[in-house]
Formats: sequence, structure tokens, C-alpha cells
Amino acid sequence: MTIQTGYAIADIPAIKALTPLQRTNGYSRQVQADAAGLPAWYTCISASTATPDDDLVLLPNDNPTTGRWLKCGGASGGGAAFGGIMVCTSGCTVASGGSGKALQFYAPQANLELVIEIGFDINIQLVSDAIAIYRWSAAPNTTLSGKESLPIISLPNTGGKFNIIINSTYQWISIFAKNPAKNNLLDGVCFVVNGNVITLLGYS
Repeated sequence: MTIQTGYAIADIPAIKALTPLQRTNGYSRQVQADAAGLPAWYTCISASTATPDDDLVLLPNDNPTTGRWLKCGGASGGGAAFGGIMVCTSGCTVASGGSGKALQFYAPQANLELVIEIGFDINIQLVSDAIAIYRWSAAPNTTLSGKESLPIISLPNTGGKFNIIINSTYQWISIFAKNPAKNNLLDGVCFVVNGNVITLLGYS
């Protein structure tokens, strides 16, 4: 992923106006003002056909069949911004704005610090190992094929910070939490990402 440094482009209309030569796959640009008027990062994904909404997904002005700018980090989360997309979204109806049960990274991360925070509407068992973060070597699936056998870290029900390594083998992460409604067994969690902050929203 190439990150433009030195200055941010003005706003969403300005980034949509960039030409095909300015839209290399994986190329990221910061806008000074997103749909909410806040700084945010967008990454060009040449294969994307996602439905544009002028916030999370931007369609370039020349209306390509494939190729979108995808929002990958905003101002309020702080910390590092990185390219990625939420996946396993079909069951996540607890929030709008791109919630899902897994995150696919677009590029390697050598030692990325992420922060887990707990949303208002999720109930997690009050124990020190209530939250488990897993890496995957394949797109997360119900048969758990490709999920590492042990979590990269376990966190208390209050969340916390952790560092992660993403490489060409392990490109996905998912989060599980001990759900009191399911005998405190680990249950997949729907979440959103803003900057380097992952907010747990609920179980699907």
C-alpha cells in the first residue's frame, strides 16, 4: 500500500475527481474532510464493485465498472490508519457503517497497535479472558478452516490494546467474546473499525 504523504486532498469530491492514472490499486489518500467534515483515509481498490454511498465507498467521477475508493480510517479513532475491509457482514445488523465479523487487511503490518473498545449494547462475561482475537490464513468461515488454533491475545471484558503482525499468510482477523446468553461460550462479534480502534457492537 502506498500512502501519500505531505498533504491531504481537500474533500470527497476532490478524491472522486482523481484520474485513472492517480488510482493505482492499494494507493491511499487522506482527505481533509469526509462526509462528516473530518479527516479520513481512503484506499483505491481496483477490483471493488461495492455500492457507492459517498462516505464509506466512493465511485470515481468517470464511473468505472470496477474500482472504488474505500474508507479505511477516520479521525476519531486516532493511532495508525491502515487499509482493510470488513467481511462476514451479512449477519451484522446491530449497526450501520460497515460492521462485520472479520477484517481483511490490504497490506502487511509489521507491528500494528489496535485498541478494542466495548460498545453500549454488547454484554460480555466479566472475566480476564473474555475477548479473544484470532488471525486467519483464509477468509473466515463457519467451518473455522484457516483460523489459528490459539488467539493472538485474550483481553478482559473491558477491552484494551494489543499489537498484531499481518503478513501474506495471515491476512484476516476476527474477534470472539464470551456471551452470557450462550453459557459464556466464545461467540463471534460484530465490530467496526475507526482509525486503529475496533469497537465491539454485538453478536449476530
